[in-house]
Amino acid sequence: WASVGPPNAAPAPSATSSSASVTGAWYTDPMRRPLLAITAAFAAAALLTGCGGGTDMTQGMSAQQILDQAAVKTEALTSYRFGIDVKATADVDAGAAVGDLLANPVDISGEGAAKDPGDFTLDVTANVGPGPIQANITKVGGALYATVLGQAIKLNVPADAVSSLDATKLAPAISGWIDNPEIIGTEEIDGAAVVHIRGTVDEKELARDVGGLAGGLGAGDAVDAGAAGTGGDLETGVVDVWVGQEDLLIRRATAEVVSKDALDAAPQVKALDLAVSASLSDFNAPVEVTAPAGARTARGPPFAPLRRRHPHPAGAPHTSSASPHTLVAC
Repeated sequence: WASVGPPNAAPAPSATSSSASVTGAWYTDPMRRPLLAITAAFAAAALLTGCGGGTDMTQGMSAQQILDQAAVKTEALTSYRFGIDVKATADVDAGAAVGDLLANPVDISGEGAAKDPGDFTLDVTANVGPGPIQANITKVGGALYATVLGQAIKLNVPADAVSSLDATKLAPAISGWIDNPEIIGTEEIDGAAVVHIRGTVDEKELARDVGGLAGGLGAGDAVDAGAAGTGGDLETGVVDVWVGQEDLLIRRATAEVVSKDALDAAPQVKALDLAVSASLSDFNAPVEVTAPAGARTARGPPFAPLRRRHPHPAGAPHTSSASPHTLVAC
């Protein structure tokens, strides 16, 4: 009973017979099975990695269909983080603080977070008016706040103008300026596969959004969104949008607009050089937006401090009373 095998058992397969060693060697089975299992697991992982682990939802869709779906899905987000960059030089016939504000080149960049129902907080660095400014802009509870050098002020802005400032609509708004969109190709942003779409600027859509902002600044008559003209008077009008292939969410949107003549849809804008971009990330991540503590209420136009300061005429009587365009915190 202790014998290895019957006396007349066939000799063990020769080591030189590769086919016999693979198929007939009983002692290789315990080693082959785990090896095959590990190999299969690696192959499956490599297969999943190679295909990105998701479905390309843009497959078979036109550029316009992708943009339409992306606008709906992005606006449905409950929160996200965003970055903005705006550079503008404009010649505008507008009264009050707006004319003076836009008489200087505008350079604004910042990062923040937004959540429904349109609340946001934005840390911004701006070169507007007389000099550079670092501030936080917060919209919450139907009110708009600015914090500069530790001083928080509740700005004197009409409720309808505040409601029009909705950072959750920023990227969809820029993507809505696009006309004749075309798919440029596929790229990657922060590890996500995106489809790159480019088109020309629809002047009416641009004017509609800019008009809402201008109205809030006290220059609503500077824009006529219903005017004729669809961008024929623009020297440059390009919009680029990057949309996630697996989720149809807008990751980035940029626009460049250059006009040396008055725009049909904005007759008081005599010339315009605008570059604007918005980037989105951390979709539906928790975001907390609160009003700054101890904020004081301002009197006067909200952007009065950014107006140009005119020298006091020599010999003119001096008065210590506040100008109607001076920001006063109570």
